Amino acid sequence: MIDKNRIFRVDEKRIILFLIFVSMFIITEIGRKIYRPYIYSNNIFDFWIADTIGNFTGTMAVIFFDLAGVNPKHKQGRWFILIIIIGLIIYELVQAILPGRNTCDWRDIVATVIAGLISLGIYELIYKKYKETQNEISSPSVPN
Repeated sequence: MIDKNRIFRVDEKRIILFLIFVSMFIITEIGRKIYRPYIYSNNIFDFWIADTIGNFTGTMAVIFFDLAGVNPKHKQGRWFILIIIIGLIIYELVQAILPGRNTCDWRDIVATVIAGLISLGIYELIYKKYKETQNEISSPSVPN
């Protein structure tokens, strides 16, 4: 379970997670609104980056938004990342059977998996740098 004391704690680690979310969100929107139309209109082959940028940076944005919002313990954060990746892959696969969508793309699934693995690596580096003390892990109850 998520400890409610952790949800309200603001520390450097959580700020970094949030800043990564904001960065990835901005890059996602720039990619969708500026980069993708430019690549398409100029008929440039960019190794499918324009096609998958939403899944790649969007996956990272979703992961770091959730991690910053919930502030899970280290092991729980790993599970969050895994569940988010699986959920996004299922969402991509379901698009193939939804009426009017039919946009399931294997490149988007690959981009999601790669983004998830990179996010996991970044997450591990952050937790390695900002180790929690035993008091933070056990999260003592707040005195009355």
